[in-house]
Amino acid sequence: MNKVRFQDALNKAIQFIKENDALLSQKPIIIRDIYGCINVILQCKKNRNHKALADQLFKSLGSFAYSADSIFVYPEDLFAIDSLINSPDKIKIPETNPAIYLLDRQVTGQDWLRQPIQDEHPPRATLFGIKGGVGRSTALAIWAWDLAKQGKKVLVVDLDLESPGIGQILLPQEQLPDFGVVDWLVEEAVGQADDSLLRDMVATSPLAETAEGVIRVVTAAGSKEQDYIAKLSRVYMDINQNGEILDFAHRLAQLLQQLEAQEKPDIVLLDSRAGIHDIAAIAVTRLTDMAFLFAINTPQTWQAYRYLFSHWQKWNINLAAFRENLKIVAGMVPELGREDYISRCRESAYDLFLDTIYEETTAEELDRFNFAPGDNSAPHFPVEVLWNITFQEFNPQSEDYFRINRAQLSACYGNFLQTATQLVLGEYSS
Repeated sequence: MNKVRFQDALNKAIQFIKENDALLSQKPIIIRDIYGCINVILQCKKNRNHKALADQLFKSLGSFAYSADSIFVYPEDLFAIDSLINSPDKIKIPETNPAIYLLDRQVTGQDWLRQPIQDEHPPRATLFGIKGGVGRSTALAIWAWDLAKQGKKVLVVDLDLESPGIGQILLPQEQLPDFGVVDWLVEEAVGQADDSLLRDMVATSPLAETAEGVIRVVTAAGSKEQDYIAKLSRVYMDINQNGEILDFAHRLAQLLQQLEAQEKPDIVLLDSRAGIHDIAAIAVTRLTDMAFLFAINTPQTWQAYRYLFSHWQKWNINLAAFRENLKIVAGMVPELGREDYISRCRESAYDLFLDTIYEETTAEELDRFNFAPGDNSAPHFPVEVLWNITFQEFNPQSEDYFRINRAQLSACYGNFLQTATQLVLGEYSS
């Protein structure tokens, strides 16, 4: 007998339910556990006629099936079954009528499909790269400086907890705050994330000393750090807060809200870690007003983004809530053949969006989410950051760094700075 592979099991379960919908309950919920094994909640009483169906489904799913005796789950089987039936992570499987639902019990990655967190906050922007080494943190530091030059109060938060960096770019070691994001998360879990801790988490970057504005920085770790790995291993958990379970995304949202209330910034810049990780999912889709997706024009970069975009496309959950807030950034554009490189990058980005999250349109459907290839306002249309050897050893803390490199900075980052500021704040002054 041929083995059933992970990517086939769910489709087999969906097809089985479609074929037998008259014999099963309304609104069945497929549960796929952390191993990929499948059983189905039937919202009805146990029925002896279901036994033969259970045997059939068990055999069709191979190693990704629960036993025939437990592949169907009924309300009377579980005390807390309402928490499964009403789970916020339950999603309707597209193109199923009658409706079939999926509850995917993943260890990581569920935040890519969860609702954006709705709260009042100053403008926020997230800088993200599906792969590292694309110049994301350098661009953030230069953008923060440019905003401060325009008189803005900028709050920079390092959410790249697995590989901190923006704090060390913007702050000399001797000026780091005492504590960082990981401290707040571990202290909050035991009820000690107070105002004193919050004040000791923020420091002023000397980068903007001569600017009209200011750059305030929240680092991942503080100057008093002695056991970062031990803290990091504990920060991602959900906690019980006054009888309410608070997930990691809402914990980060609380941290940002408290920092914003304390600092009162004009704009908040979030430095997200690279890769398909929960904290990136939260920063890109749940906490921000605009996500800048950094890319270099290599097959591995676009394939990595395609994995993510295809996941959005497949389930199409909450996609409309954030897809207009995406913008591709072509990072580290080479000095030679720039126009051709940018053109190829734009073509690759357009193919990605067209194949995944752009919608097919007709002449009558002008409100569909789609853009022309050459529309520079489109999410796929890259805003470029040009590579220059001047920025190879980026050290904005060196004396008069920006005065020496002002011309190169404007040439390499000018378009990004203007576009990013306009998209997030709706304004730009040189």
